Amino acid sequence: MQVSFLLDENIAAPLADKLDKAGHDVERVVDVSELGEGVDDTTIRLYAVQEGRLIITSDDDFVQMPADSHSGVFYVPDQSLPSHELYHIIQRVLETFPDREAMDTVTYITTDWL
Repeated sequence: MQVSFLLDENIAAPLADKLDKAGHDVERVVDVSELGEGVDDTTIRLYAVQEGRLIITSDDDFVQMPADSHSGVFYVPDQSLPSHELYHIIQRVLETFPDREAMDTVTYITTDWL
């Protein structure tokens, strides 16, 4: 399944490259002209909903938002996970679900998936 992602500024750039090479549509908050570094979470959320993007973040504020206020979140609680491991976890999650509608609104991206 090909997914459109929006990577929050707390997610390392190499993950964007790996996801892009795997055929996903990837944008980084810091590279989007309407967003940029330091933009507030509400603006990120609204942009992701408008563009149909799943947010990848280590910011637990997105976990606490009402489930119907965003288009999906992959929450990475362990910021020390290297990009290649995050990539493999995300691919495993995507292999598990037939489509985005089958996923939880917030999916915890942890090594439990491996």
